[in-house]
Amino acid sequence: MQTKLIIIRGNSGSGKTTLAQHIQAAVPGALLVSQDVVRRQMLMVRDRPHNLAIPLIEQIALYGNGRVPLVIVEGILVRTRYAAMLTRLQAQFTHTVVYYFDLPFATTLARHQTRPQAATFGANEMRDWWVADDELGWANEYIFDEQQTLATELSTVLTNLNE
Repeated sequence: MQTKLIIIRGNSGSGKTTLAQHIQAAVPGALLVSQDVVRRQMLMVRDRPHNLAIPLIEQIALYGNGRVPLVIVEGILVRTRYAAMLTRLQAQFTHTVVYYFDLPFATTLARHQTRPQAATFGANEMRDWWVADDELGWANEYIFDEQQTLATELSTVLTNLNE
């Protein structure tokens, strides 16, 4: 089985997890590897350089290679901490596409207000985590901005999967 890899990145509140969950629902057998689940729930570690979540995300994604049709890795995945791991993953999959959410801070803050996490953290924390212009710069990287809706994002991803 040839497994495709989708990487979804962007700032907190941009819509990464929602898009990833919709892709997983649309592709039977897809494996979703969420940075927040691995880092915050499984390991309870802070997102610092060389944290334990980085190699675990990689190992879970590699486990899916050849076993499932699609592996989705999603999270903030800041370039300075995660680019080396993402590059290694890309080398292991025959087909990789990256989607980066490039949204203004105000948009992510507004989207955050509609999420269950809104009661857990707010604007100050999101501002601390904010990283502008964090694209990987890969040839197969698509940029989503505030003009796209979830429906258009999902359509773009599913179209790219069928190419």
